[in-house]
Amino acid sequence: MRIALILVSLVFEIHLYFIETQAKQHETNDDNALIPVENEEKIGEETLGGDSVREVVAQKGGTATLPCKVTDPVGGIVSWLRRRDRQLLTVGTTTHSVDNRFMIRSLSSDWALVIRRVTFEDAGLYECQIATYPIQQQFANLKIIEAYSIIPGGPDLHVKQGSSLRLECQLMAATEPPNFVFWYQQGRMINYDADPQVQVELTKNGSILKVEKTKLSHGGNYTCAPSNAKSSSVIIHVIEEEEKPAAMHGGDRRNPSPAILASNFLASFLAAVSWRIPSFSSLYPT
Repeated sequence: MRIALILVSLVFEIHLYFIETQAKQHETNDDNALIPVENEEKIGEETLGGDSVREVVAQKGGTATLPCKVTDPVGGIVSWLRRRDRQLLTVGTTTHSVDNRFMIRSLSSDWALVIRRVTFEDAGLYECQIATYPIQQQFANLKIIEAYSIIPGGPDLHVKQGSSLRLECQLMAATEPPNFVFWYQQGRMINYDADPQVQVELTKNGSILKVEKTKLSHGGNYTCAPSNAKSSSVIIHVIEEEEKPAAMHGGDRRNPSPAILASNFLASFLAAVSWRIPSFSSLYPT
């Protein structure tokens, strides 16, 4: 009787084990069925959920323009969103964001989002939605870079007194030309200096500073400061005009050459001993 009870208990425990195993298997299958399969966002690649991504590069402090092409201008309202925080930026031609740096530039079928005075925080993915059925989506990935300037030939340049000086400030990694470039000498802005020998010319990619007939006062630290890029500096050393060599002034009497010294010594020696040499007439009297 005791053995029979043990066998019944063993069979019951085995039965419970199989029931629990089947229940766990069903729960796992149900959980997998409830998990949705979504496409992950791939920033920087060619597609995002089957839609194309446009890469836009802008420089810090400049203006970024994100394009959105609309095939049917009357098809629906165009809206722009920032994907990072799902912030609604514009609806139609109206700016929805409290940040007035965002605005719409509507030209025919292009509803571009314009961001002025961009910062590094503006970088990221933006979405243009067109209220049609189904909703049309376009994406733009904004990258922000920081432009800088260089002055070729630096950090030290030497120029002779009286010659001309030409310094060029070149913008690097810039996506747009500067509004202005200020030049400073020893911390003093010289773009509008009263010195007629100093000229400043704004170029498409920077600025050029010219100094005619350089003086000693034109030496020192020069800095170019573009409106939309990091500044750059160079130190100018003005070399004084050297005096002409002594040979070109007739020689220096205080420092005669060895040949002159030898010649003078020989002349003095002959003059000193000439009185000791008898004449030929005294040797051979007639």
